[in-house]
Amino acid sequence: MADATKIALGVCTASFDGVALGHTKGGVECVYEPVWHDVKVDQYGDTIVKKRLMGEKFTAKVPLAEYTVANLGVGIPAGTVVGTTVKRLDVGSSAGKSSDDLAAALVLTPVDATGAEHTITVPKAMVGSQITLSHVNDGERIIECTFEAIIDEGEADGARLFSIGDPAAA
Repeated sequence: MADATKIALGVCTASFDGVALGHTKGGVECVYEPVWHDVKVDQYGDTIVKKRLMGEKFTAKVPLAEYTVANLGVGIPAGTVVGTTVKRLDVGSSAGKSSDDLAAALVLTPVDATGAEHTITVPKAMVGSQITLSHVNDGERIIECTFEAIIDEGEADGARLFSIGDPAAA
């Protein structure tokens, strides 16, 4: 039977490496994309007889509305935040930097009553794509970060990319 109390609305908070990222603008959007190989045999032509999982991808687009050097450092993980009270971001790294040095936990928690029940936890995530820094006269400066999940081999098979639900559940 239908249950209208299970209809969820609303925004979420975002934290990266245990640090709250502040306000967002435009909504946070998560995409899970499995990659399947179609197994075909001569006897059935182009008809698929089975599918095999080849990989998985999870991304979270988090448009950060708090335009700070710290948040710029999240969006440009190969850069280095310098300073304590007055900060700057230095950018320009040598090739070969590893995601192991840049990835950290991303946690997206709905602000409504479902909170922990629908929390998305990515044990290892990083911004691995371009970001655009816009300076316009009719809108907020947004740091649009697209986090990508990276396999965490320390987790069990089936739980190495991300989880949805209460992080404290056993």
